[in-house]
Amino acid sequence: MGTALLCLGISACGGGDDDGDASSEGTCSLRAEVSGAASIEFTGKDDAACLTQHSFDTGLDVSFSALGGKGVLEVGIDAVAEGETGDDYAADVAVTSADKKRWRGTACTVAITEHELLEVEASEIGELRHYQVAGNGRCAEPLESVPAGSEAVTVDAFSFRVQFTWRG
Repeated sequence: MGTALLCLGISACGGGDDDGDASSEGTCSLRAEVSGAASIEFTGKDDAACLTQHSFDTGLDVSFSALGGKGVLEVGIDAVAEGETGDDYAADVAVTSADKKRWRGTACTVAITEHELLEVEASEIGELRHYQVAGNGRCAEPLESVPAGSEAVTVDAFSFRVQFTWRG
């Protein structure tokens, strides 16, 4: 089952973005650099799978899994509502390295610059509203290791583009 979910996530990637700007056309991209105790680069050029959860009242959660097993960058934005855009949303950011070490930070903010309704679908589990979301973020402090005690990682300013599904 895990493999099937990963394949679905990978199939949503891409868009032929030649300049690497994650805000360009395409459904799944991340442009970010992680440095310090782990080093992961997401170029925004078809090198990540986007894995999302359905959103209900508020909140968007996405995991960007670097192709080739290089690591994962996760972004959670609790306060954003369906269709909403804006600046300075508080965000949790987590990084998992290829060797399964983990870091987490809460001193991060995200701007949602696009939150466009693409399609409304009637399904057996209720109405599904599919959105294209784009934005950028930054972390004011390094991410701390979990459990504590190891060297931190730094996430440079990042930009992303991903599809989310809202359920009502």
